Amino acid sequence: MKRGWTLALRNLRRNRRRNLATAAAIALGYAGLVVLGGYANHIERLLRTNAVYLQHSGHVSVWLEGGFEGAGANPEKLQLDPAAQKKVLDFAARDPRVEFAARYLRGVGLAGNGCTTMPTRILGVEPATLARIVAHPEVQAWSPEISMPVAGRWLDRTPEVAHPAALSVGLAVLLEKPRVRDETRGLPPAPRILDCDTPLQADELGRDADVQLASVTYDGTFNALDTEMVATFHATESLAEESSLLTTLDTVQTLFATDRATWIALFLRDPRQAHAVAADVVAALGKDGLRVEALPYDDERANPYYVGSTAFLGSIVGFITVLVALVLVLTVVGAMTLTILERTREIGTWRALGFQRGHVVALVVRETFLLALAGLAGGLSIGLLVALAVNHAGLRFSPPGVPGSIALLIHPSPWACAAHAALIVPGVCGAAWFVVRGQLRRGLVDLLTSQSG
Repeated sequence: MKRGWTLALRNLRRNRRRNLATAAAIALGYAGLVVLGGYANHIERLLRTNAVYLQHSGHVSVWLEGGFEGAGANPEKLQLDPAAQKKVLDFAARDPRVEFAARYLRGVGLAGNGCTTMPTRILGVEPATLARIVAHPEVQAWSPEISMPVAGRWLDRTPEVAHPAALSVGLAVLLEKPRVRDETRGLPPAPRILDCDTPLQADELGRDADVQLASVTYDGTFNALDTEMVATFHATESLAEESSLLTTLDTVQTLFATDRATWIALFLRDPRQAHAVAADVVAALGKDGLRVEALPYDDERANPYYVGSTAFLGSIVGFITVLVALVLVLTVVGAMTLTILERTREIGTWRALGFQRGHVVALVVRETFLLALAGLAGGLSIGLLVALAVNHAGLRFSPPGVPGSIALLIHPSPWACAAHAALIVPGVCGAAWFVVRGQLRRGLVDLLTSQSG
């Protein structure tokens, strides 16, 4: 049908109030989806950044075969020795998909203040790696607050300290250590023997940042060493807020009297290649005689909180999206039903002039399509303005499972916006097609003599 789009546009002007109301409904519904999708996108990227970089799993974590489940119970046999570490690092250096690789040693021990001790999960990382992670563009874009210490300086900023340590805020509170190293300068030194269980205890513990670490070495002997608390930080998960301690890899190796590493994290240039790299590293090292297992960051075993949270968030967003789309479809059905009823005799006249049913259906669908486009354009503008306003409002909230509060930010994803539009447009056009097809089943005489329209 020639000039069909021009005729459709003219028909939309005939009942402006109803069409504006319908377009406004589409705009508001789509704006809500843009905002919701932007919130979900920000939370997903935040959780992914935390899992990959701030929890130090990397996009791919490489373990000795059986080490993911058994390295803690049998570290001598199920952790990576220096030769195995070299093979993994050589693979990472050769693979252009890998941006950088890092070694980690994890264990459990006791953190003490001279009066009490607390069970602690200890993670050793190379200071240069920590500096690279904190400054990484992904971390600065999606999780800048959590990547910064609450107080003090990260390990790489205190090279003058032999054994620097960063404690989670909750652990520092349990150990009654209110000040990091920089904040204790100028204070009178604490006595060599503390007055524990007396009113003087709190004051004496606050005069220095000394924290003692104790554990059993891999050969079964007891070992302890002194560290200095150079920073406090919020853990990326609430469960770890009262038991996390981050220190240098050398310090943890000294504590456990070992040269091994628990895992090596591979940080990729493109996260979408995580599964391919995981498969390739297992195959390549297997040919070299080293049996390893490699876990992508979205493997539930590696990052259960990230996988579970994003799955739940995705299901909620999907449900709301479908619900909004159904509401918009019903809105269009109601509006188009009234429009078709008012234009019954007009449609009958078209049919009498030789217009085929397909021509009439196509015309009405075109009108709906233009109406939907106008609504989507308005909705996108509203959604982006709301996102901009929220991002500049300084609002904060406490997400489930994450200690402390973070800024409430909305970052609409072009892909998500396009996906929502791709759902709404066919839905409303299909609703219009359904309504007009129902009316065109009536006979020509019935259409021409209808009292409506």
